Amino acid sequence: MKGYILVAEDSRTQADMLCHILNNVGYETDIAESGNEALTMIMNRMPDLLLSDIVMPGMDGYELCAAIKANSALSSLPVILVTHLYDPEDIIRGLECGANNFIIKPYDQVALISRIAGVLNSSGYSVSENELSGVEYKGTRYPIRSGRDDILQILISIYDTAVSRNLELEQATERLNILTGSLEELVDERTRALQKTAGTVELLLMQKNDLLMKIGHDLKTPLTPLVALLPHVYNHEKDEDLKEILDVLINDAQVLKGLVEQTLKLSLLNHDSFSMAEAEISITKVIEEVISGYMFSISQLNISIHNHIPKDCIVHLSPFHATIIFENLISNAIKYNVRGGSITFGLMEEDLFWEFSVTDTGIGLTKEEAGQVFDEFYKADLSRHDHSSHGLGLSIVHRVISICEGSIQVSSQGKGMGTTFIVRLLKSPDISEFNNFE
Repeated sequence: MKGYILVAEDSRTQADMLCHILNNVGYETDIAESGNEALTMIMNRMPDLLLSDIVMPGMDGYELCAAIKANSALSSLPVILVTHLYDPEDIIRGLECGANNFIIKPYDQVALISRIAGVLNSSGYSVSENELSGVEYKGTRYPIRSGRDDILQILISIYDTAVSRNLELEQATERLNILTGSLEELVDERTRALQKTAGTVELLLMQKNDLLMKIGHDLKTPLTPLVALLPHVYNHEKDEDLKEILDVLINDAQVLKGLVEQTLKLSLLNHDSFSMAEAEISITKVIEEVISGYMFSISQLNISIHNHIPKDCIVHLSPFHATIIFENLISNAIKYNVRGGSITFGLMEEDLFWEFSVTDTGIGLTKEEAGQVFDEFYKADLSRHDHSSHGLGLSIVHRVISICEGSIQVSSQGKGMGTTFIVRLLKSPDISEFNNFE
């Protein structure tokens, strides 16, 4: 055996690992799980070297080392402290208690064995009185009990550890640079793929819009004379059965005409090349004009209108956009209201926005329906078989409000509980951000 080493370590896992390393190179080992136990074991059998952790319950590594060096019968025992050395004070306290060297955690096995061999091969571990000196650190004077050779060995060990850590840092930095380069290449590759995908999506959207516009115009051409001529034929027809058929044809033609017009509006809103004549718009005036166009339906359903929006509430918006927004919202509020119901218009003011509310007492929405009402061609209640509903109105409203840098939300307590739409529009938007729309 090369020698007998006592390991003072409260962590059994760490202690077993140290003993395994030392046993493999020919050292006899034993374990003490505290400073007090180590001191008792040393009294019973003097080891050739003490390898002690610093942080232990009861007597720590510094106190254990100091007790050994203060005992003339034990002072020749070489002591190596195992530490992380996070602070210079760790080193100073080790020199103060008379430690012969340090092993820095996490340790390399080769460096560990080399350090232990170096201490065991040194001679003259005891410290004579004239070797006592001190050092001042952060206003505190620490007496130094380690010998000159030990201090030199400790300095060399610290320098060796620093060089080793610096090498590890350089290697880690090199690996990080390689990973960074690979990451940059991956990001560039993903960016190119996204740009290609975005280009494809943009092309498909343009094709979709062109198709919508073409279909709209193709349908509008034959519908125009039909819508104009069918009422004339109806008025001059005497046969009641034929008039009933003509009435159905007239209604269907009007519905189809409305669908075509909504489709054309939707396709126009998808183009960025249209201009918008911005102006100061009174929302109350817009609402009143829209309602006047629906007075027959409002009277038929006996719907009451409550407008709490002041006449001096002005937004910077194009008349075209303002009419689209409130015509669709009011149309829905009438169409899906109940007989004897009501429509209420409200206003709240924020720093930058006007918040308009349109509340009806109609059929209401489920949570699932409310989450889809702004989707193109979505109809919340297919069971109504309402052919005059195209599923485009709210989608167009959402698109227009987005163009105007505003927002729209919908809420409902459920079926039969009515619906509220909240529209937020900028009080004074930056006109340069808008697309001009004629």
